[in-house]
Amino acid sequence: MIIALKKVLSGLQAHLAFLVMGLAWQMAAFAATVEDVRIWSGQEHTRLVFDLSAEVTFNVFTLDSPDRLVVDITNTRMNASLAALDFSASPVNSIRTSPRDGTDLRVVLDLKNSIEHNSFTLDSTGSSLDRLVLDLFDGGSVPSATTTARTIPPPTQADQRDIRVAIVAGHGGQDPGAPSYNRGFWEKDVTLDIARAVERRLEQTSGYEPVMIRDGDYSVELKTRPIMAREQRVDIYISIHADSYRGRSVQGVTIYALSGETADRENIRRIEQKENQVDLLGGVAGDTRISDVDDDLALTLLDLSMAWSMEQSVTLGTHILGTLDGVARLRKDKVQGGNLWELRSPDIPSILIETGYLSNPEEAEKLASSRYQGALAGAIVQGIQNYFYERPPEGTLIAWQKENGVVPDTYTVSRGDSLSEIAQRFGVTLNDLKAANGLQSNVIRIGQSLTIPGFGGSGQISEHRIARGETLSEIAQRYRVSLSSLRRMNNLAGDKILIGQVLKIPTSI
Repeated sequence: MIIALKKVLSGLQAHLAFLVMGLAWQMAAFAATVEDVRIWSGQEHTRLVFDLSAEVTFNVFTLDSPDRLVVDITNTRMNASLAALDFSASPVNSIRTSPRDGTDLRVVLDLKNSIEHNSFTLDSTGSSLDRLVLDLFDGGSVPSATTTARTIPPPTQADQRDIRVAIVAGHGGQDPGAPSYNRGFWEKDVTLDIARAVERRLEQTSGYEPVMIRDGDYSVELKTRPIMAREQRVDIYISIHADSYRGRSVQGVTIYALSGETADRENIRRIEQKENQVDLLGGVAGDTRISDVDDDLALTLLDLSMAWSMEQSVTLGTHILGTLDGVARLRKDKVQGGNLWELRSPDIPSILIETGYLSNPEEAEKLASSRYQGALAGAIVQGIQNYFYERPPEGTLIAWQKENGVVPDTYTVSRGDSLSEIAQRFGVTLNDLKAANGLQSNVIRIGQSLTIPGFGGSGQISEHRIARGETLSEIAQRYRVSLSSLRRMNNLAGDKILIGQVLKIPTSI
């Protein structure tokens, strides 16, 4: 009896050992699980992200007749639902998965047409899991593929420059400009107040540096202003004025850029005086001295540069008109051509903003109020941001942010905008954009401020894990965000932080 019982117990132990070994084999076989699958479709490509419980190795290849993209992920099983994925705006018809070779996972994307693709992995960071990323490019060229990607280091002062904006307050000193309707104040005072308000806004905007051409009650010669701006290596030039008219009913904002006829005359004048031109094509790219080349070549260089400058001036002015609309009355809703000395730089996009009419009592009182000046400044800076988000100069923080998918926190709706275009521009889904702003429809209004949800691309600097010796102010400086926004984003009452704590980094530009 005892011997029989021992045999039974021995058999049970062996069976249990077999079960444990089998369970251990299964756990070892599935080194990772797919916890979630997300899709984002933009203008240039579609991104599919697999959130994983651990690092994986994988292989990607395409098949045709019909077109398919196949992803084999080793030692992985599916633990996520694919039912809610929306492929309507992508080159994907459907997605299916199945086990492969016992322990691997095969993912098949059924495609609407042939595509190019990139694939890479991202390490886990903070609350983010390891990720496998597929970028699908529909009918276009694909950037150089990278098999593995790691968290991109944050920008620093040494390798990412600010965009420099010349702000010119019109008139000054012995040149008071236009009087108000009751001669209670002068144009030079209003323009300086608005210029300083723009300066403050830019100082608070990551990636921008204001350059004040006049910062007091003194006069700067018209011809000297662009020279001062060029010496400061500015990217754009914005001159602020206020208008006047013999009647009191005229009102509204007008923006001027250089007219083509004036540009032609200016280029010829420069050729005639080229021996005295010490630097002509300057800006941030460097100097080109036309005194070193013959007249025909010099005129060609000037014409090309001036054509670019005029085109960009009109584009810049159009963006600012779009953001001013709704804040101020527009006298002209298109950029006007003008024969103005300040706007004659062939290398720097330059505009002049007539912010309103001091001869109009109602508008004059608004122009003299700090609240309205702040509203104008906010709209001007928003227009500047919109302009540079589309065409950031190489080597700037804004260019780096756009390249790495960092989007603004907010966007002000301009004339001609649609909700779907805004979503596409910042790389977010239409549904996410509507949800972030509590919108039940696609109707938006000029001047409306929209919250942009999250990141439009890789979003790889959204979090920071605190290391020994770091302070909150140092982290804010490292990521070039304000200390107050860093506190607000992380619900911090003070500057106390803990080693290992994960901070969310605000992505406002």
